[in-house]
Amino acid sequence: MAIRALNSVVVANYPCNADGTSATEFLAGAPLMLKSDGTVIKADRGNSTTTPFNTLILQMGKFVGMSSDDRVRSGATMLLNDPVGASYTDANGVMVSNTNGWYKVTKRAIGDFIDEPVTVNTNPTAGATGFESPRRGVGVFNTPGGQFVTDQFVIASSTSAVDADSGAAWVPAPGDLLTPGAGANAGKLTKLQNVAHGIAVGRVDSYDSAAGILFFTQISAY
Repeated sequence: MAIRALNSVVVANYPCNADGTSATEFLAGAPLMLKSDGTVIKADRGNSTTTPFNTLILQMGKFVGMSSDDRVRSGATMLLNDPVGASYTDANGVMVSNTNGWYKVTKRAIGDFIDEPVTVNTNPTAGATGFESPRRGVGVFNTPGGQFVTDQFVIASSTSAVDADSGAAWVPAPGDLLTPGAGANAGKLTKLQNVAHGIAVGRVDSYDSAAGILFFTQISAY
């Protein structure tokens, strides 16, 4: 997975559509928002069509937390801790060395756990009016105050508007506020430059540039 809980009280369960489109696919650690049908989707401040989150009003009350599970196999990673340092070879055969602590590696996924071919017998809502698409649940860290380590953030982009990200460089610093990314950065965290540009869903605790991971606390600002 791409997120590890250091301190969290509750992992809630939310349904998500099983259509497998790019809009519904996300990795563990992705910020999620609630759709009108009760399912969750990766948060995208730039989405102005099927699930609009492109205004501050539309974002408020929709953030549910951080996904604890992957819904796509491509690019899946997991975070491990080695108190005496870690050196490993990544998927491209490149040797990576880290200092003591957390580090990320490529994660294998079993296809049987991604899509459930039998839905009618295992999903009581399949076929019911209003729930025509088979749905599966996803674990969500949704307790404010939870502390996490993740690699699902954007380091080279910061928010410049409520529905778009700029290309401004950002070096995470303790106290920086975090908000879901927009467009290509959807499903990842990025810096909240101004509270008028999005909801604050997290606060940076520290940043390990060598390992490429972010330590943050989940908050609720609205």
